[in-house]
Amino acid sequence: MKTSTSPKFYCPFPSRLNPNAEAANRHTLAWVKRFNLVSNDREWRRLQASKFSWLAARAYPDAPSEGLKIVSDWNTWLFIRDDQCDESGFGRNPDQLTHFHERLTEILNGREPDESDRPLAYALHDLCVRLRQAASNDWMCRFIMSVVEYFESSVWEAQNRAAAITPDPLTYVTMRPYTGGLYTDIELIDVVENISLPLHVRKHETLQGLIRMANNVVCWSNDVISFAKEVRHNDVHNLVVTFQHHYHLSLQEAIREAADLTNKEVRDFMALKERLPKFGPEIDADVQRFVSVLCSWMRGNLDWSYTSGRYSVDCAEEYAYG
Repeated sequence: MKTSTSPKFYCPFPSRLNPNAEAANRHTLAWVKRFNLVSNDREWRRLQASKFSWLAARAYPDAPSEGLKIVSDWNTWLFIRDDQCDESGFGRNPDQLTHFHERLTEILNGREPDESDRPLAYALHDLCVRLRQAASNDWMCRFIMSVVEYFESSVWEAQNRAAAITPDPLTYVTMRPYTGGLYTDIELIDVVENISLPLHVRKHETLQGLIRMANNVVCWSNDVISFAKEVRHNDVHNLVVTFQHHYHLSLQEAIREAADLTNKEVRDFMALKERLPKFGPEIDADVQRFVSVLCSWMRGNLDWSYTSGRYSVDCAEEYAYG
């Protein structure tokens, strides 16, 4: 992918890294080996180059060691699931993908894997056991719902691929927060940071708006950065692709449109952040910690993307950001 100019992402949040990053990486690589999640040397090299643990460490810079390991394992599981579904053909077969997700949902709800299950099911079961030890039943219900919505959005993508449909930008933007799986990570903030916000705070329209905006920023900037990778795999689920296809834009124009939309979302996030209501000193402190992780996700995703081998291609330009 060659462009005449590179888009500048506006991201005024500080760049931070959890001091437990290397330990989390060693743990996650051992965890992947334990559950046989990669099957050959090529996949192993790709996994090491992707540095998924560093994404977790940048997004949760204050997480304690055990919490960071869970987040690192979970995000690695998500990326491996995504790659394996694409490479097995599930990503273009909505019926097979639905069947696979039904089994994974059973695992999420407490079923034990058996010999007929894939390694992904065994690894998911391990994650669920660890999460149930750290979290309440109410939180597990919320987490499972977020994962199920992620599964449903993946089936929507598979249906589009099977029917050769490029979604229109409005529909794509509506679905993108779910296809990225980031709502599952946002739920994990409570467990990792030991935060328990009351329902009226968690569901307050201002906090929900900040969650939605942070999710958009991470997913949209990822679409720009991962554009070349996804085009190589003929995947139309990318904001740049939808702008090109439905608005008849050049590649440079579509990239600029996606970057501008992302930068506006960051500015809207910052403005909305200043309008957070007061709920009392103790709750306000937890809200600020929660929002701080949202900021770390936006910055950390960029920092990780530029150092990870996941999106590097021979013709890729390194995008700048301020």
